[in-house]
Amino acid sequence: MTSHTTKKPLMIKKPLKIKELTLIGIFTAVTAVLAQVAIPLPFTPMPISFGLVAVYVSGILLKPKHAVFAQICYLLLGAAGLPVFANFRGGIGALLGPTGGYLMVYPVMAGLVSLALNSRIGMQLGYGQSKAWVFLKAGASMCLAHTLLYLGGTGWFCLTTGIAFQDALALTVYPFIPLDAVKIAFCIFTVVPMRSRMKNY
Repeated sequence: MTSHTTKKPLMIKKPLKIKELTLIGIFTAVTAVLAQVAIPLPFTPMPISFGLVAVYVSGILLKPKHAVFAQICYLLLGAAGLPVFANFRGGIGALLGPTGGYLMVYPVMAGLVSLALNSRIGMQLGYGQSKAWVFLKAGASMCLAHTLLYLGGTGWFCLTTGIAFQDALALTVYPFIPLDAVKIAFCIFTVVPMRSRMKNY
């Protein structure tokens, strides 16, 4: 008896298209530009940064892997020394410093929002539903992403400074919640409606 084993075909990952690479580059640049819209505060090392808006915009408009790639590219550019972080900072020291944990969560945040809105499952959940449902789904995903930002960033801040978690929250989270809520609302009502223009890229 001769046993025949059927070999499964190898799954070859398709390389990114020029259009996809271009979009990733554009949203990387958008993140770098908006990150410079930063307002330092005297009582905390964390500035008010609009880089988070770019993270959510990439998550809302791009497919999941492209949204993640855009933010990874942003972090790699900053780690390589380009002044793309807030207040024109760059270098691995900025990324691994006390506030670097908030930056390192960016790819996860963008991917989470994009999965909710632009993945096959996410789009099926929104198929045939009202705009209010899509807005609700976008808001819930961004709130969850922001919770991860607060937890991951503050945890890293505590690890690098030795400050107690509760004290760190008073420095790096509580003062920013009202404006962060405004950023999320802005993305829901102004960026989410633009998704229809990006569906077929």
